[in-house]
Amino acid sequence: MTRVSPEQWRHLLRALLRECSYLPDPVAKVYMHSHTVQRFRRYRDDPDPTYKNDILWQSRIRRSALQKLSLLRRANEGYSRPLQRVLLMSYGRTGKRRRELLATFITPEVPTDTQAVTELIKQPVMFEEGWEPPSIVVELLRSQLKNPYLRQLDVRPLVKTLKPMIPEENSWGRPVPDCRQRNIRKRWYHAALESLYPPLPDQDLSILQGLLSGSIPWAPVKRRVPVGGRHKSPSTYLDVRFLVEGPAKGHTFRPLVNGRPHNITRRFMKRLWQRISCLVPRMMWDETAKMHRFEWDSPKPGAGMALPLVEDRAEDIFRGVDAQGKLIKLQH
Repeated sequence: MTRVSPEQWRHLLRALLRECSYLPDPVAKVYMHSHTVQRFRRYRDDPDPTYKNDILWQSRIRRSALQKLSLLRRANEGYSRPLQRVLLMSYGRTGKRRRELLATFITPEVPTDTQAVTELIKQPVMFEEGWEPPSIVVELLRSQLKNPYLRQLDVRPLVKTLKPMIPEENSWGRPVPDCRQRNIRKRWYHAALESLYPPLPDQDLSILQGLLSGSIPWAPVKRRVPVGGRHKSPSTYLDVRFLVEGPAKGHTFRPLVNGRPHNITRRFMKRLWQRISCLVPRMMWDETAKMHRFEWDSPKPGAGMALPLVEDRAEDIFRGVDAQGKLIKLQH
């Protein structure tokens, strides 16, 4: 095991940025590029570079970067699961961006006056007796529990209760101690945050809806041809590949073990965009109930439950029926 040279890091960064530029989604292209650059700059600008001389640490970080490079390459080749994973990360359904959106979503409002500050001070300490989770967290969690498609898509673990279930007695028949109740509330709240799908910013949501509706033009990204190409050395009977892998085989299904690559077309991308759209809540404020409401997209538009009404033929609907809704008997 040797130290990773700066040339190897530079080569790896260029390969990652090259694959980011080939992603077939505009939001994913921008986010993955920014995420890759931030990861490299994070270690470059670290004021404590002592761990950078650790060979094991370098090997672990390099392995993580190679895994991300493999993920991006398979996504650009048309493998549905790697591409879906990249879209989930880019639209904040998993990964670092989801945590950032969730932190912004649950940030409490700053008190505006002295009375609001006094009420905030009187509230119980977090996870103690009388503590209640933020109302917006409970409202979003309730909306997710009512959505059957989230369980079918199975992207995040779901919490089945809207509040922590604290038993009245422990296994010894005694009252549950305060520390145990506090741990139950803490564990439930962290599990609830882990299951939430935070709303998207308006800009990204409008891009997603535009891609689905077709109002935003989309075309598959064409790979650039290397200038001059690569000069292949004449093969010999005892080249390295022959000595390692043996004689060349015919067509096999070994490359298709982990999935089949697809041609990246608009139809293929629309299915993935629709799946992402089902995981994005649309938040609005209900002025009557004084609470937040969340609406969700469905994987497929359901069949229409009503037909358009033609005003000229509206009276024909109730022909032969009296005021009580009973059929009028015809007299012969």
